[in-house]
Amino acid sequence: MDAPAWYRLDNVGKFYAAQAGGGTQTVFRIAATMADEVDAHALQQALDAAVALFPGFNVCLRNGLFWHYLVPAPAPPRVEPETLPVCFSLHTGPASVLFRVTYYRRRINVEVSHIISDGRGTLEFVRVLLAAYVEARYKVAVDRAPYAGTEAAKTEDSFSAHYDRAAAGADAQPKVFRLTGWKTDVDPTYLELHYPADAVHAAAKACGATVTSYLVAAVVCALRREMHGAERQRAIHMDVPVDLRALFGSTTLRNFFGLAYVTYVPGDADEPLAEVAARVQEQLAAGTQPASLKRRMMRMVKLEKNPLVRAVPLIVKDAALDFAAWRAAREVTCTVSSLGRVQLDDAVTPYVEGISALTSPAGLNFILCTCGNDLCIGVSSRFVSLRAARHLVDVLAAEGLHGQANLNKSGEQVDAALRESALEERLAAIGAAWQERKAAAPARDQGRLGERAKGDRP
Repeated sequence: MDAPAWYRLDNVGKFYAAQAGGGTQTVFRIAATMADEVDAHALQQALDAAVALFPGFNVCLRNGLFWHYLVPAPAPPRVEPETLPVCFSLHTGPASVLFRVTYYRRRINVEVSHIISDGRGTLEFVRVLLAAYVEARYKVAVDRAPYAGTEAAKTEDSFSAHYDRAAAGADAQPKVFRLTGWKTDVDPTYLELHYPADAVHAAAKACGATVTSYLVAAVVCALRREMHGAERQRAIHMDVPVDLRALFGSTTLRNFFGLAYVTYVPGDADEPLAEVAARVQEQLAAGTQPASLKRRMMRMVKLEKNPLVRAVPLIVKDAALDFAAWRAAREVTCTVSSLGRVQLDDAVTPYVEGISALTSPAGLNFILCTCGNDLCIGVSSRFVSLRAARHLVDVLAAEGLHGQANLNKSGEQVDAALRESALEERLAAIGAAWQERKAAAPARDQGRLGERAKGDRP
């Protein structure tokens, strides 16, 4: 079937389209580690098959008077050897295609702009791509189940399709702990932490928690180590994206997710991981109830549906959305996403050793996914310091969990980052000491004045 002449953006896609052309574009990366070196010819055949099924991925962004929109790319996509940095910006102009497929040794990488899809939608594309690749590369029959949705359903704006104005509502915002430190927009850190899935599952079960709740709690405990003094009375506030497709019966591959929140105030004493996991699980259970998810989702769509907003020119909308993005980033400490267990066809599984996921960060992001017995925690950070990731490894090691790490930087780059981080810590310590001294000075001066006045009395 021919692709439509143009596509509407979904509610979240409009938000991310406002970042287009900037240095903070949000890009998803899902990578599959194969059993053998990647065959570029077979991968191209697989990409052709995947795009034929999902033409809505092979698109470019255009600017209208009031909204951005998508048009089909003028040419079929081509696979390329990986030469660009991880999650490198996809939109650089009107001819830019909003996804790419690359390969390096045994890795197949799919990178997709958040403008056109979320993690779940991208994962559906990756599953089809891997099935077609295994068929082409190894000449084995793969029983690929047909896509459940219609052609229109693949690119449906499910936010608008299920909008209910009466269900919209807001949540109270706590006093949020914000990570601080030197950042880099040029060279973010991308780290994969790989653990045995069965060991993590056993550890979570021992705590009476799901794997997601357990790992979110581990992130909480890691960030808690970054908090000192009065900061410990602030809240570690995380957003946890939740797939809405099952809740609303949607089969769209566009963005369609809601947000649950986890809020934890460390206080003066450190609770053990098991107790933190229990608190996290309780909050996620409440936050993923249909009423809670609908309330937050409808709030996002309500603003877009406002007639006054719809009449505002695109350039003004983009500026307002940029400001909203800045505000939203300040309301959370970090984001933890979970793709859950990636299910592949039985014929594909022997040829795939693992799946990993990453996303370009505004600050600090984590993505969890499991394939076979490989559980991957993808860590993305714009902070120069790697302390948060190191704390997470230490927290899990204390629970008897040990794994392997893949990093997008060389040993020399890591050494340079460590030197910068050490300098940052020294300067921060000097600044803190100066502030303490400055705060104590008025009290000392007042004491001296009191003594002088007392001595002057007859």
